[in-house]
Parts: sequence; C-alpha cells; structure tokens
Amino acid sequence: MKVSYKGNVVTNEVVLPDLFVTVDNGTITYVGKEEPKDGKIVDYSGKYILPGYIDIHCHASAKNMATDDPKEVAEYHLSYGTTSMLLTYYRDVPHEKLLTCLEQVKGLIGKSNVIGAHLEGPILNANRGTGSGLKQEFPDKTKYMKYIESGVVRQWTCSPEVDGVADMIKDISAAGIVPAIGHSDASYLQVKSAYDSGARLTTHIFDATGITRDESTMGGTEDVSFDEACMLMDDMYYEVIWVHVKKEKLALLVKTVGIDRVIAITDSFLSDGNMDSDINVFYKADGRASLSGSKLTMDRVAAKFIQRRV
Repeated sequence: MKVSYKGNVVTNEVVLPDLFVTVDNGTITYVGKEEPKDGKIVDYSGKYILPGYIDIHCHASAKNMATDDPKEVAEYHLSYGTTSMLLTYYRDVPHEKLLTCLEQVKGLIGKSNVIGAHLEGPILNANRGTGSGLKQEFPDKTKYMKYIESGVVRQWTCSPEVDGVADMIKDISAAGIVPAIGHSDASYLQVKSAYDSGARLTTHIFDATGITRDESTMGGTEDVSFDEACMLMDDMYYEVIWVHVKKEKLALLVKTVGIDRVIAITDSFLSDGNMDSDINVFYKADGRASLSGSKLTMDRVAAKFIQRRV
C-alpha cells in the first residue's frame, strides 16, 4: 500500500517544511514538495516527520521490566517512536534467568523493534549504581561465554577495575559485541587498559561513577576521575541520561568530545510512582535519595536533548 505523509521533514542539518514523504510497502520512494497523484494522503501539517529513534539502553516500559515481558516493553517504546532498541538487563538478573531472557530476545529479533540485548553487568563495581553493596562478581568464562554464544548480545557493560575484565573485554570484542565500561571508579590506567582491550563506549557517563585516589598524589592536586579518563580516549562514544546530568557537565562533554560521539538514551526503568517527574528517585534505609534510571521514552529524550544542548 502506498501512503504519502505531509509534514515538516527533519534532516541531519535542517527542518524542511511542508514536504510529502511517500512510503510504498515499507520503503520510502519519494520526498518532495509536489503532492503525489496516487495513493493515500495523510496530512500532518505543522507536525514533524523524522527517522525512528534508536535506544541502546532500556530496561522497562511503564508497566514491565524486560525480564518479565520483553514484548510489551518493545511495543510500548515503539508507540513512542523507537524503531530499534536493545533490551537491557541489569546485574541483578540471575544466570539461568538471564539465559532465558536472551532466548526471549532471540524470538523478538526480526519480529519487532528489538535488535538485540545490552548486558549491564554482572561484572560491575559493587559500590556504584543501583544495587550498591551487592556481592562483587568476577568474570567466570564458563558463564559469560554462554551469553556470547546466545548470538543476541550487542553491547556489554563492565567495570575496568574488576580483576579479569581486560581479558573478558577481548572475548566480547572478538565476538563482535561492543564492550562498554561504566559503574566505575577506575583509574586512568585501568580505563586505558579496557580501551586497549577494545572498549569503545562509556555507559551513562557522569552516572554511578567516581574516582580512585592514588596514595602518591600530593595534597592540593586531583586524580583523574573515571569520566575524565573516558573523555581522554579517542574513538570512544558516550551514553548520556539527559535528565540526570547538569547542563554544565553536558557542555563539558560536548566541548571535549564533540556532539557526534554523544548518545542519548532512556535508561528506562519501572516508575517510582511520581508521574510528574521523568526521573526515578528511591530512598535508602538511611534516608538518602538515589536515582534509578528514568521514565523516559525516546521522543522526550530527543526534545530534552535539543532543549538542554549548550
């Protein structure tokens, strides 16, 4: 079926007003000012026509975690314009459950907007991020090779300071999976080791990260933080949860690495119940507040990306 949509067409550089975009059996066949003579016309004048969103870091919909109902999560985000996504599984998913989840992902590829899985763990700094204080996991090749052999993992986040991660990253990279680093207070040298092993993506920079103090550092000077070390790596890309990071930090990132290497994500999680806010805030036993992902969809991410770009 041939359908032509009229609206403001968003390109890489400019917005072109009042164009027609013709789609014939799933393929764009025409973009221009002249109204097509055949097929259905849908008038979206005053609204925007743009490419589908890609979300490489998404755990949940408004109702379900990807561990519970991955199909519903995919459909929910598709309804807000995400046409390609990685279902993301956090470090707290048990081994056997995670293998089941990866089989579910396999069943969705080619039949939905799901293109693979992102493993955010389990090899993460025990004291960084939601679930801080969990027992530290170390790379177990008999386990992680099963994740690799699933054939659906596209991105994998680990912490460079964990013993054995450099070798694990080499295995991940050799399998064609993008190694990412995050949830970390790794030193510059640890970040460089991960980078040399193949890491090329920083998971939600400025979130769940810190700094390792070197005993040899003299008073009055500062060590290099994990985030700063990542920004010093060439050919590295950087996820950002746009509603978590202060605009001055965003300005520093963009000024340092360039906007083309910044990747906006939802990091969508189950809601904290406050629907007036895009962020999720949970309170620990000691009363301290902690962020946990967001309630974002990629259409809102895109809007905030533009609004907060400095």
